[in-house]
Amino acid sequence: MKKLLSVAALAGAVLLCSCGGNKTLKMGSLSKFDSLSYALGANIGYGMQYEMSDIPFNFEEVNKGIKEGALDKSKQKHEDAIDILRDYFMNKRGARAFAIQQKKAMQAAVAADSTGMLKDTLPAAEPMFLTSGECDSVSYAFGNDIGNNIKSSDIPVQIVWITEAMANVRDSVAKMDEMIVQGYLQNYFMVVRPRENAEASAKWLEGIAKKSGVEKTESGLLYKIERPGDADTIAVDDRDVVVVNYEGKNRKGKVFDSSYERNEPAEFPLNRVIKGWTEGMKLVGKGGKITLWIPAELAYGERGAGRDIGANEALEFSVEVVDVKPYVEPAPADSTKVAEPAKK
Repeated sequence: MKKLLSVAALAGAVLLCSCGGNKTLKMGSLSKFDSLSYALGANIGYGMQYEMSDIPFNFEEVNKGIKEGALDKSKQKHEDAIDILRDYFMNKRGARAFAIQQKKAMQAAVAADSTGMLKDTLPAAEPMFLTSGECDSVSYAFGNDIGNNIKSSDIPVQIVWITEAMANVRDSVAKMDEMIVQGYLQNYFMVVRPRENAEASAKWLEGIAKKSGVEKTESGLLYKIERPGDADTIAVDDRDVVVVNYEGKNRKGKVFDSSYERNEPAEFPLNRVIKGWTEGMKLVGKGGKITLWIPAELAYGERGAGRDIGANEALEFSVEVVDVKPYVEPAPADSTKVAEPAKK
């Protein structure tokens, strides 16, 4: 999905969890303080102060875009919002900001000119928005982008506290200053969230292990052979290359990678993939199919893999082995062969 302005990039929010439908997202109520939502909203607000203080947004439209984008009630497609933001920020904002700065500099020069010779030389400067309609359009699109990023973050947040925190930052009455916000979010994403993921993944794997036909290796890898394939053409060396079609999902069933979607098998040596794959691909031969449930320690561990795979996330893969290419040791160099003299 194409991105230009995301919450993480321009507003500074830390939304680096696994992608998926956010089933814990809600509008919420201001009757009970929600610290996580408030910290995220304040972080967005502080980011906007640094990055976009020159832009006179219509914050009613921003808030509307956040709410409707997050709750999947917007009539505007996210891709259309991105197009609006790309046009404004890449084609218009810079030129208009420069023109405004030029006019301010000339105004200062006129004010300091005792001769009056410069009074008729003030340049005309376009405002940051040419019309109220343009302002509303960009404001709503910006909010829609924030809302869509919140929706895909899989974080338990309340929209009312995000918009409240953003407003508090603008009005200089925030309940959390920047240092507290950064510390809170760092602890949540580096300590709390990984711990929650580890606990949920362990519980999920326990349930998988009880299913019919599921086996477990000594390392903790769970697998089910759907189709054994050719036992004479099977990977045995970590340097063997496999050609596969596969689909990868998180424990909530969200597909994060699929060769089927690309309409092209993937090919890689087994020493270049996660440990669960290296082990699992030796359990089924050419033409076979296997389902793998991989604990985080055999996948991406504590580091995760960006937005798609969170820290300490267990994963599920369905894999069909198209081909196996055994590793062939390269022939040793012939030390007795004398090099021919270079031709003149």
